[in-house]
Amino acid sequence: MTKWMRYSLFVFALAVAALGLGAASAQDASITIWTKFNSDSPQNLQDEWMAALIADYNAETGGTLTNVTRPFDTINVDLNLAILAGGTVPDVSYIDATALTQFYVNETLMDLTEFVTSADWYDDLSPAALAACTAPDGAILCVPTITQGTLMYYWVDAFPNGFDGSIDALTSATTQYQVTGKSAEQFGFEVFFFPVIASFGGTLADENGFATWTQPETVEAIEWIRSLHAAGAIPETSLASGFDYENNFKDASAGSFIAGSWSYVYLNPVTSPDGTTFPADSTSIPSALEAGELGFAAPLHKTGSEPVSFINVNGWAIPYNSPNPEAAMAFINWAMDTERLAEYAAAYGGLPTRQSSLEMEMFQTPYWVGVAEILNEYGTPPPAFFDYGAGASLFAKTVVDLILNPDQDILTALQQAQDEYNAEIAAMM
Repeated sequence: MTKWMRYSLFVFALAVAALGLGAASAQDASITIWTKFNSDSPQNLQDEWMAALIADYNAETGGTLTNVTRPFDTINVDLNLAILAGGTVPDVSYIDATALTQFYVNETLMDLTEFVTSADWYDDLSPAALAACTAPDGAILCVPTITQGTLMYYWVDAFPNGFDGSIDALTSATTQYQVTGKSAEQFGFEVFFFPVIASFGGTLADENGFATWTQPETVEAIEWIRSLHAAGAIPETSLASGFDYENNFKDASAGSFIAGSWSYVYLNPVTSPDGTTFPADSTSIPSALEAGELGFAAPLHKTGSEPVSFINVNGWAIPYNSPNPEAAMAFINWAMDTERLAEYAAAYGGLPTRQSSLEMEMFQTPYWVGVAEILNEYGTPPPAFFDYGAGASLFAKTVVDLILNPDQDILTALQQAQDEYNAEIAAMM
């Protein structure tokens, strides 16, 4: 047993003893958390949820919940590096399960196995979500809260013959652009490149975390992605930083949108091809769906092949050197309440990991029923890169270079990037 595991078990025992003595004092209940949500100046439904959660926690516990907002694309790296550097760390933090490998290798998170398996919500957890928070040695390193996945939104009037997400059906769009969505950076890898390539039969990582990009199936998929851009069927903004690509679906100049279950939070207001404008808030997409103007389809995929929905799980984790691990566990217990977790999932744009939360009325709407059907049928974990962020980002950069340089040989570029990534990983092992 490592020092890290012994410390985790020791702290767990202290936490159980403290909880068994009754409610924690206000001082003990005061904690600092790291999240991606801006509770100080809320900009969207997620931020508003975070601000409300803080108010509820403070009122119910008498403590103070301090939220430190971290960039959405670096929060996992920031946390890992802060712990390794012995810097200021939170008591508890949001993490993405895709980053679990690096935390596991560096032994920077507390082993929560005993805490989770003894919790009264343990038997209510999704086994698949819990598996995403579980390290190769069986240690549970995070408490899963939300499952997100990818799908396609499309304007019904833009596809008179219907749309099933296949690349052949995509060509029947009557709009200026067939599709819009992120086609660059790690985000583009997750919502676009990985699902398409997987549907072509390509695999991007082996069981040891090394890249396996140089496959004919991957080359074939990138040839199609490149042709989509060459034909002007996807706007140039899809390759740029930021989110300007969303505007082409909001104004119906693009017939379909490469979406995540969370996209409705940001994608508003939307205007359908017939000119109907829906509310300028998070009800815009659900309203268009219920009006019959918008439809859902499986993620973009090779015609005749099984679609793939990129699935990610996020959760709460405790740094191994958390200043107040007992209060951190008490906070997680509090946050995992059935109704509280459901509210978090709905605000975030994903499915709650507790079955009792998923059965609540707010998830019985056409939007969430449709999302659940696609995620349950096509959900697939991301490639198990040893360094997930580095692997996904380098692959995306390589594909963008191939799009921008159509004369460049695909296999040669993939081989160079694969060799670069694998050499870096081998040096880390």
